Amino acid sequence: RASVAQICERAQTFPNQVTYYFGSKEQLFVEVACAAVLRAGRHTEEAAADATTLGEYAGTLVRTLLGPERDGVQLFTTAMVLVSRRQDLRSFTGDTLRLLHERGEAALHRTLTRTGWQLRTSIEVEAKAFWSAIFGVAVQMSAIAPDVGYSLADSVAVVFAHLGIPDTMLDLPLSS
Repeated sequence: RASVAQICERAQTFPNQVTYYFGSKEQLFVEVACAAVLRAGRHTEEAAADATTLGEYAGTLVRTLLGPERDGVQLFTTAMVLVSRRQDLRSFTGDTLRLLHERGEAALHRTLTRTGWQLRTSIEVEAKAFWSAIFGVAVQMSAIAPDVGYSLADSVAVVFAHLGIPDTMLDLPLSS
């Protein structure tokens, strides 16, 4: 845990500036975590943009979020836990989740338009299910030793199973 003084030293600012603007180091942490997961989501969509099959697209999303972008995802899961005890900060995580879901819905809608695929449920539910699976695996990954935990391949399989993506769908092309 970093103190406000340590945060200010790294930011080359004064403690009263941080507490004046953010109110507390918890609010600062939550805002940074929200920005980090939104950035992770954007980077992930960019990484998956050139995928040619559903398996490649979904796999790239999962591998990116739980690989190179894992720190941002785990920071946000920590912020969600913190906010469960700080109701005054819930609007930050709530707004971020809504934005993640909206962006996920938009990406899924673009994919459905290109491919003509049918979903098992609504786009809104699929987007929420995806992020719920990612956050669940991220929490588990952060809570156990690396040699006991999930590999990225395991993580992809867990998320695919959670989302009910059948193996027969994975090789379908993304463009019709």
